[in-house]
Amino acid sequence: MPRRILAVFLPCLALFPACAPASEPESAGPADGHAYIWSMAADSAGSDGLLVMDVDIASDRYGQVIGQAMLDTHDAMPHHIERHVHDGVLFANAWMSNRTWIFDVRDPVHPAIRASFGTAEDVAGWAHDFARLPDGRMLVAFNAGPGAYEGAGGLGEVDDDGTIVRIASARMPGVEDTAATPYVILPVAGRDRAVVGLTEMGMPDQTTFHDTHLLQLWRTDSLAPIAVIPMPPNGTDRGHIWSSSIEATASGEVFTNTFSCGLYRITGLDGDAPVATRVFTFPGGGAGLECGVGTAVGNYWIQAVAAAPGLMVVDLSDPAKGREAARLVMDSTAYRGVHWLSRDGAGTRLAISGNGSWLAMARFDPTTGAIAFDERFGTRDDGAPGITVRDLQGREMHPHGVAWGR
Repeated sequence: MPRRILAVFLPCLALFPACAPASEPESAGPADGHAYIWSMAADSAGSDGLLVMDVDIASDRYGQVIGQAMLDTHDAMPHHIERHVHDGVLFANAWMSNRTWIFDVRDPVHPAIRASFGTAEDVAGWAHDFARLPDGRMLVAFNAGPGAYEGAGGLGEVDDDGTIVRIASARMPGVEDTAATPYVILPVAGRDRAVVGLTEMGMPDQTTFHDTHLLQLWRTDSLAPIAVIPMPPNGTDRGHIWSSSIEATASGEVFTNTFSCGLYRITGLDGDAPVATRVFTFPGGGAGLECGVGTAVGNYWIQAVAAAPGLMVVDLSDPAKGREAARLVMDSTAYRGVHWLSRDGAGTRLAISGNGSWLAMARFDPTTGAIAFDERFGTRDDGAPGITVRDLQGREMHPHGVAWGR
C-alpha cells in the first residue's frame, strides 16, 4: 500500500447490518497450522520481527504467539510478506530499510533469519511484492531505483539465499519513470507471463503521489516487460488509480483491485495484448485510500473497504459484472484502518489487520460466500473479536502482512 495509509484514514460511514455467520464447508482441504505475522515494534523499547501464531483450530493454543524471529531494529517498517510458506522459506520486506529478509521456518516454533537482500545491482531497489513461479523461482517487484526512493523500478528473480539471479527495468514505451513502479505480481497460469501492477508505494515525508493507472504484462522466461495494460476511468470517480492486489478466481479469470476502490477484470491473457475492464466499484474512491488489499477465494473476491467499514465479498461467477454477496462489518473504532487480509490454503479463514496492534480472524464459506468473525480466535479487552498482538516478551506489536503455512 502507499505509505501514507499508515498515518491517514478516512472517518467511518454508517454501519451496515451484519451478515449471516459463515458455515463450515463440507470439504475444506488441509488446514494451515501456523500464521506468520510480520510486525513492527510499537515503541523504541521493542524490535521489529516475525511472530509465529498457532492457528490449528484443534489446538488449545489457537490464536497464541508461539515463536518469533526478531530483527535488530524497531523502525524498519515491516510491510509485505509472501502469502504462503514455500518449502520452509518465507520472504518479507521491511520498507524503510530498503531490505528484504528471508526466513527459515521449517521449525515454526523457532524461525530463523536465513538471508537478506537490498538493492538489485544498479538497476532497482525497494522490494515490495513476491510471487512464486510454478517451478518455485521467486519473482520480486522492485518499486523504485537502486538509490534514493526515485526513478524506475523493475522485476527481479531472487533465490532463497538472497542472491539476485537477474533483474530487469520496468521502463518501456508508454511507461514513464514515475509510473514504472512494480508493486504487485501475479504469474499467469499456464504461460511464461506475469501481470504486474504499477503503484507508487511512497515514503513518510512524501506529499504528492503520481496517479498511476497502469498494469504491465511481463515475460517470465526472459524477464522483460512486453505490454502496457491501462485501467480506463469510468468518468465519475478515481477507481482506476493505484493497483493494489492481482488474483485469479477458480474459473481462471484474473482481476485487480485498486486503492481507489475499483475492481477490474483482465482479459486477453492468452495473447500479448491484455485489456482491463471495470466490473465493480466499492464504496469510497475519492482522494484518500479507502480500499486496501483484496484476495480471491473460489469465484469470490474479498476486499478490505474502509468506507464500508470492513470486508466486502463480491460474487464473480459472471466475470463481466460483479455482485455483492456478503459483508463483514467492522467497527472503525475497534478496527482502525482495516487494510490487509490474507487467506489460508483452504480459503476458509482470513487474517485481517490495519492501523494499530489489532489482528482479527474471519471464517469464510467458499461455497456460499458467507463471512463472519471467528469468535474462537480470541476476544480483546474491549470485547471486540480478535487479539492485541504482542511478542513473546509481552511487548505490543503492529502487524502488517500475515502469511500462512503448516
